[in-house]
Amino acid sequence: MILSLLFFGGVMFLWFNVRPRVIRAVFADVTPTPGPTAEEPEDAVLPIALSAYDGNITLVADGTPMPTPTERPTPTPTPTPVPSKNPENGDTLVEGDTQPIVLDIAIRLMELEYLDFEQPTQDYTEGTADAIRAFQLRNGLEVSGACDPATYEKLFDEDALHYALVRGASGEAVALVKERLVELGYLPEDDTTDIYGEGTEEAIRLFRSRNRLPEDVIVDNETFEALFEEDSVGYFFEVGDKNPEILHFQEKLFEQGYLVNRPDGVFGKMTQVAVRRFQEENGLVADGNLTRPTMTLLDSGEGEPFAFRNGTEGEDVQHLQSRLVRLNYLTQKQATGYYGDKTEAAMRAFQKRNGLEETGEADPETISLLHSSAAAANPTPKPTRTPKPTPKPTKTPKPTAKPTKTPKPTKTPKPTVDPTEKPEDPGTEPVTTPAPDETATPKATKTPKPTKTPKPTKTPKPAATPAPTPDDSGDTGSGGSTIDYGEGIEAFIKIAESKLGCKYVSGGKGPDKFDCSGFVYWCLKQAGVKQSYMTSRGWRTCKKYQRITSTGDLKRGDVLVFSGTGSGKGHVGIYLGGGKMIDASSSAGKVRITDNVLTGKYWKEHFLMAYHIWG
Repeated sequence: MILSLLFFGGVMFLWFNVRPRVIRAVFADVTPTPGPTAEEPEDAVLPIALSAYDGNITLVADGTPMPTPTERPTPTPTPTPVPSKNPENGDTLVEGDTQPIVLDIAIRLMELEYLDFEQPTQDYTEGTADAIRAFQLRNGLEVSGACDPATYEKLFDEDALHYALVRGASGEAVALVKERLVELGYLPEDDTTDIYGEGTEEAIRLFRSRNRLPEDVIVDNETFEALFEEDSVGYFFEVGDKNPEILHFQEKLFEQGYLVNRPDGVFGKMTQVAVRRFQEENGLVADGNLTRPTMTLLDSGEGEPFAFRNGTEGEDVQHLQSRLVRLNYLTQKQATGYYGDKTEAAMRAFQKRNGLEETGEADPETISLLHSSAAAANPTPKPTRTPKPTPKPTKTPKPTAKPTKTPKPTKTPKPTVDPTEKPEDPGTEPVTTPAPDETATPKATKTPKPTKTPKPTKTPKPAATPAPTPDDSGDTGSGGSTIDYGEGIEAFIKIAESKLGCKYVSGGKGPDKFDCSGFVYWCLKQAGVKQSYMTSRGWRTCKKYQRITSTGDLKRGDVLVFSGTGSGKGHVGIYLGGGKMIDASSSAGKVRITDNVLTGKYWKEHFLMAYHIWG
């Protein structure tokens, strides 16, 4: 018992005296063991010391060198594996999931036209969930937005139904369709709900019938595109109709400079062209129909006035040129349908001769006079004939040369030396007669001097060359005039960037919900560009701007157009430069910026064209 107590006391004595050294050995860097301090003389060093090495505390004899501890590498934490979810295995994908199988789901939704054609990802976004909801509604499944096994199986079934709005649907896309049906006269103006009901079904049935689409009551992609096409048929007037109401709106179009022929009450080809141009200039859907918004704006007098000028093109331009041809200001070959330098010069000449301001533009006053019986034609001066008898004086001396055989008689008659001085010589009379004719024709061309009375209108210096140029070639366009809005391009970009994060909604046209084409339309409109609404497919045939077909020619602010598959939807966005695009993405479910337009395989393979909105 006494021995046990002594042993325990000795251990405690060693612990309390050696403990500070143990702590230093554990936490200090590996350095030579320091010598004794003043407070701890050398003879006080214990013969036994504790050493910390490799995590173990051992007793070693004094003076034994301490081994250098090996530094352990900090272990890298193993990432927790994301559980694999696959509807084929009975799992359900929901918004927020990131799985490889989502990529296949997105591609399939694009093929069935529930998503725009754009680069898919593995993220199950809000946009993917919305597309799944539309698919479930269309295919008679429980509408949840989650991709459960039943939805997944139906999605990849060969009988899966393509995107379409059907009775019972609601939301922005339905509201857009109904708004368009109201414009075209198929629905009453007070039908402003976003619910696809019985009345909408009947309106769609009638629209499809009048636009030669298969009989049905759904809005599939073909019907949706037809609603916004330039040649869509409304439930108002058609080409060939005659009506006092048509005359009324023709007069409005004529007053504002859009109609190029006199109002007659007949909805003819030129009236349709005038309506389309009015709609285009005022941001309406340019379909050529006298829609409700078109008639309302015409009646209000608040529409933008118009004048045909250099850079304008179309059938109406060719009609104006044909009038200039009839009045001898242009040649037939110059009536190309493009209002270029030669047409402008011809219009100046017409205005000058008819006492109008010499602007070179075809405003309503000029167009009215062009069709008037009082319009003064351009009297083309007849080419001055070169008098044929002029070479004859060289022949007259021949008879005088023959009598040289009798030199004496020839010297005596002095008149033979200068035949022109013989008034009685009948051979010289035809020589003198051309003189009056030569002066007569030019005087006829100088007679219209009284037309110079409107001298104050001579301010435009280009009027110095009023007559058409001898070149018989016509004006040619470049597939659409480029509009210069000055600093508008940077405003366009800032407007687009201000909408980053806004929700993607099929049919959305702003200000806080967009689809891809609605986003481009809204941004252009806010930047001051008079552009009618077009779907992504409608952009493929746009002729208003300069078209670019190579990505190497892209400029900041260009509108980018990408293809779909077959008749499927394409995609449009705005180029920011440096390979970046801002767009309303259906797969991302929002307005975002992507930076691989020039490098991403998907975008390169699906690029169709771009448009320079600004030069």
